[in-house]
Amino acid sequence: MLLDNMDGATPALQLLNPSSEIRLLSHTIESGRQRFGKASERICFAAPAGHSVQLAYNVPQAVILSETRLAALVSCNRPGAQLAAMVTLPRSIDKETGEPRQLLVRSGENGKGGDWEQFEFSELSRELPAQVRVARAKYGGNIDERGAFVTQMVILAPGGPGVTELWVDQIAVYGVLNVGGKAPGSAPNEVLPVAGVIPAAHTAPATAAPPVAAASGKPPVAPRIIQWQGEPLAFLQKLGFDAVWMGRPPVDSEIAEARRLGMFIICEPPTPEQMRTLPLDGRFSQVMAWDLGKLAEPGDLEVCHRWAQAIEYYESDPARPVLLRPTGMTREASRIADLVMIGRPTLGSSLPWPSYGAWLGQQRRLVRGGTPLWVSVETHCGPHFGAQLGAMRGTAAAIVPATFHELSMATSAAFGIAPRGFCFQSNASLAGGEPENQIRGLALELTNLRLGLAEPWLAGGKSVTVAQSSRPDLSGLVIKVERSHLIVPMRWSDNFPAPAERSKPQPISFKLPGVPESSDAYLLSIAGSHRLPAKRVTGGLQITVDHMPDDAFLLVTEDGYAYSHIERYLRQHAPRAAQARIDLAALRRQQAVEALAKIPGIDARAEIAPVDAQMTAVAEMLQRGDHAAVFGYAAEAERLLDESLRRVAATVAPSLPVGSAPLPLDWTTLAELRALEGALPTGSLPQSVPGGDFEDLNQVLQSGWQRFERPPMGVTTAVRLSPEAPGQGAYCLELQVQSNLADSTPPSLPAAPVWVTSPPLQVPPGHLLEISGLVRVPEPPLGSSDPLLIFDSVGGSEGAIRIESSPEWRPFRLLRAPTPGAELRLTIALGGIGRAQIDGLSVRYVPLQAPSVAQTPR
Repeated sequence: MLLDNMDGATPALQLLNPSSEIRLLSHTIESGRQRFGKASERICFAAPAGHSVQLAYNVPQAVILSETRLAALVSCNRPGAQLAAMVTLPRSIDKETGEPRQLLVRSGENGKGGDWEQFEFSELSRELPAQVRVARAKYGGNIDERGAFVTQMVILAPGGPGVTELWVDQIAVYGVLNVGGKAPGSAPNEVLPVAGVIPAAHTAPATAAPPVAAASGKPPVAPRIIQWQGEPLAFLQKLGFDAVWMGRPPVDSEIAEARRLGMFIICEPPTPEQMRTLPLDGRFSQVMAWDLGKLAEPGDLEVCHRWAQAIEYYESDPARPVLLRPTGMTREASRIADLVMIGRPTLGSSLPWPSYGAWLGQQRRLVRGGTPLWVSVETHCGPHFGAQLGAMRGTAAAIVPATFHELSMATSAAFGIAPRGFCFQSNASLAGGEPENQIRGLALELTNLRLGLAEPWLAGGKSVTVAQSSRPDLSGLVIKVERSHLIVPMRWSDNFPAPAERSKPQPISFKLPGVPESSDAYLLSIAGSHRLPAKRVTGGLQITVDHMPDDAFLLVTEDGYAYSHIERYLRQHAPRAAQARIDLAALRRQQAVEALAKIPGIDARAEIAPVDAQMTAVAEMLQRGDHAAVFGYAAEAERLLDESLRRVAATVAPSLPVGSAPLPLDWTTLAELRALEGALPTGSLPQSVPGGDFEDLNQVLQSGWQRFERPPMGVTTAVRLSPEAPGQGAYCLELQVQSNLADSTPPSLPAAPVWVTSPPLQVPPGHLLEISGLVRVPEPPLGSSDPLLIFDSVGGSEGAIRIESSPEWRPFRLLRAPTPGAELRLTIALGGIGRAQIDGLSVRYVPLQAPSVAQTPR
C-alpha cells in the first residue's frame, strides 16, 4: 500500500525521544549505498549504551488488521536495531493531555548489525493486546484497544561507545485499511504509491522511449572537461580533453562527432515541455550528464527539483547523472542533483591557496555523503578583470591567460577533496591564434597530461591524508590506491626564496606514517621520473628530494605494476610534454621582452639573460633526447620569468597590491599597471561616499545603503552603527555574526551570512574610481574560509580585499576601471563568526587622460 525508497529531497525520519544524552550528529539523504531508488537516508548519533534512539516515519492513519505488515530495509553498525509501531487508541483518552493514548509496540526481533537487513513487523495485531495489558497495569483499567490504528513506523537504534550510524533505504506498508478516506501516499513526507508517479507538470508520452543506444565507450571515471566555445572536438581531444561542456543541448552532428571520437558532452537538458516530444533516448548517448545550471537563490530550488523529476521520468539511461552548480547553496544542490560542481575565482585574486583549499574542504563537508564532486578551474582571469582591462585599452574584454603553474596549484588544491572530474572554464575559443590563447592551450595540455598521470589515484583513491615536509610552507596530500601512495605537493606561499636560499638549496624530506619500508620512492613529472632515497625513521618512512617542482608528484609504492603503468604513460607522453613546455616558455619569454621594451629605466637584458641561459640548456638537452632535463630547464625558465615579473611590478607599480589593483599581474598588463601608478597623483580630492561616514542612521538609509542577512540555523546576524571606538567621528558601521549553538565549535558557513551594499556610484568616462576607508576586525572570523571581504560590482568578488584580522584600525583602498556608463556598488561581507567595523568611506575620481582633457567631477 505504501512504498518509499527514502530518496526524497528532505529526510523523512524524525527523532521521537530527544534528550540531553542523545546527540544527533548528522541526518542526510545520501546516494551510493542504496539498494532501491537513487539514495537512502543516513542518521549518525551519539547515545550511551543501554539507550535506544526512536526514529519515526509518518504513515497514513490505518486501522490495524491481521494482514497489517510493516517492512524496512535497514543497515546499522551495531546489533540490536528493532522495528516498532506507534499505535493510537482512539477510545482511550490520556487524562493529562486530553488526547488519545499512544503506545509504542515493538516487534521483538533485533537486527544483527552490519550490512543491509530486511526488518518486518507482521505480528502487530497479535503484539498489540499484550502491550495493552501492560498499559492497563501501568495506567489503570480504562484502556480500550478497539479501533486502534498505526500513525508511525518506528526504528529503534541502539546507543553505545562512539557513533551509531543507521541507514534506511526502503519502507513499505502492507494490508492496511485507510481511515477517513485518505489515499495511499498522503503522508506529510510524501511517500510514494507503488505505481510510478508522473511529475505533476507533465503527461506521459504516447509511446515509451526506446532504450539508450550503446555508446562507443563508457564515460571516463575522472573526466577532464572544457567549456566549449565552438572549437573542433578533435582539436580539444588533442589537448587532452575527453568531454566538452556545452551551454545548450547538442545537435545531431555534434553528437555524431563526439561518438566518432569517443568524447562526451555535458549540456543543458531539454525543457520539461520539450521532453514530451523529445525523449531522452539513444540520440543523447554521448551526453554523460545533464547540467541544470547554477543554483544561487532559494527560489531556484523548486524549479531545479521539478526539472530533475522530469528528467528522471523521461530518462532512458538511469545511470546518467543530473548536475547542479551551486553558489552558496551546496548542501541544497546535493539533495537535488546526483553530481555537484564547485569552484570559485582564483586567478588574479587575493585568495591564498590555503584558503582556497579550506573552502573546497568546507564544500565537501556540506554535500550529502557519497555525492561526487567536479571542480571548476579558470583558464583565464574572470570577466570583471577582462572588462576593466578592455576599458583601459579601449577594446572589448581582454584575456589574461592562466599559467601552467597556476593551473597546477588550482588542481592540486582540489586533490584533497577527491574530485571525480575537472571542468575548465573558458570564455574564448582556444583555437584562435592569439598568443594569449596559444599560452592557454599549451598550459591546459600540460595540465591534462599531469592529471592523466594521476588518474588512477583520482579515480580510485580511497583516502586523502596530509604529509608534513621539512619546509614550513610545503606539505603533501597523500592519496592511497591499494599499495601505492601518490604525494601531491602543496606550496602554501607564492613568495620566491631569497638569493641566499637559491644558491644553497636544502633537500626536502617528507615523512609518511604507516608506509612499509619495502616501498620504492620516485619523483614524477610528466616528462620523466627518477628514484629517490627512502629510509625508516621514527614515525614512518622518510622520503628525501633535492628539488620539488610544484607540478611534480612523489610515488611511493610496493606494487611494481603501479610503476610499470607510470613508465608506459611517460614513454607515450614525455616527448610531447617536453615540447609543449618549451613552446610555452618561449611564448612567455616573448611576452616579457615586448613588455620590458615599453618600460623605461628597466635593464631588460639583465632580466632576460637568466631565462636565455635556461633556454640554451634546453636546446642542448633536446639534442640528447633527455626529455626530463628539457622539461626541467624550460620549467626553470618560466619560474625565472615569474620572479622577474614580480620584481619589475614592484618597481613600476609599488602601490597596487593584489585586490587594490583593477588588473591581474601579467606581462601583458604591466604597461597598464604602470599607467595606473602614474595617474594616481592626479584626480579629485577625496569625497565622502553618501552615508559612508556612518554617523546618522537616517542618512545612511536615505542614501541607499542596503543590508542583507541570510543566517543559517543556529546563527544570528546584526548590522548596526556602533559607538565602540570608531575610526572617525562618533559612530562606525559594525557587522556581527554570532553562533547560538551550545557546542563551542563554530558552525560551518557555506556563504557570508550578512553583508551591506552601498548606493550606486557613477563614474564619468575616462576615469578611474578610487574607494578608500578604514577597517577593523578585532579577531579572525571563525567557521568560514572567507573573513571580511570588501569588493565591488566592477571588480567582482575575485577582486576583493580580504581582512583576516586587524585589531587596530587600518586603511584600505580599491582602484577600479569601469566600462563607460557602468555604475559601481561597494559590498562589505562578513563571512564567519565574529565582528567587523568599517568607517570613513571616501571616493576619488582619477583621470586616465591628460588633466586638460578629462573633466574630473568636483
